[in-house]
Amino acid sequence: MKLKLSKRYIDFALHHPRIALGLLTGRSDYEEALRERIAKDVEFIRRKALPVGANPDFLELPPDEIDSKLRMIAPANTKRSWRLLNKWHAFLYAVTRAAKPVTVIETGVLYGHSSASILAGLEDNAAGRLISVDLPLKQHQSVICDGKHIQVGITTGKFAVGSAVPLALRSRWNLQLGNSLELLPKILNETGPISIFIHDSLHTYDHMMSEFELGYRALDSGGLLISDDIGYNSAWQDFCKSKGEDWKILSKESETDDQFGFLIKSSK
Repeated sequence: MKLKLSKRYIDFALHHPRIALGLLTGRSDYEEALRERIAKDVEFIRRKALPVGANPDFLELPPDEIDSKLRMIAPANTKRSWRLLNKWHAFLYAVTRAAKPVTVIETGVLYGHSSASILAGLEDNAAGRLISVDLPLKQHQSVICDGKHIQVGITTGKFAVGSAVPLALRSRWNLQLGNSLELLPKILNETGPISIFIHDSLHTYDHMMSEFELGYRALDSGGLLISDDIGYNSAWQDFCKSKGEDWKILSKESETDDQFGFLIKSSK
């Protein structure tokens, strides 16, 4: 394996000397290196989240208080950080711990950063399972619309879908490959009511609305509908309003407009 000794690689090596040496000598591959970095970030979140714990009232806090807690436990709070998991991933871990879900479904896996965060929460709860849906690798592509990545794809042969998920966290994981709108009806018919549904796949208005509807309909009362990248269009706000649900919005990083949102399904 040949590595280009660019300035960025040298910077990477300074932050991760052992991982860089493994890549340089061929003792590890890119997937192994990525899993190791994710495992370190997951342990960071777990350690920092100890004061928060599995607090069932976490989601009832005002957005600014949730944000404050997430900034304390997120490995990366800026895009310049060499850490890989940010407030979005810290949120997924914390919400999994707080909600103690039985079944979580997520769409859009990519390398598996989010999956690893959820699975760590399930493992620490000692209960629950995650079903993840993403396109097969051969169908992956990046789609940019108005300067925004409405879909990010794996375009290199060095990684498989979900390859970042540490091996130790995979016992509660079911990864299914295919179009989410084709797979979800069958999956949801088999699972019955679910605890959490997370959208992070194709961020077009129609696709988001379709996934929101499928996920929301399958949620137990008190279940969570979560969406990444809600600022790409008005799908999130339109959907929440159509259901008469209140929602909360949080930012991924302090210097970005990238936002995610969640609602707690009411019993009405």
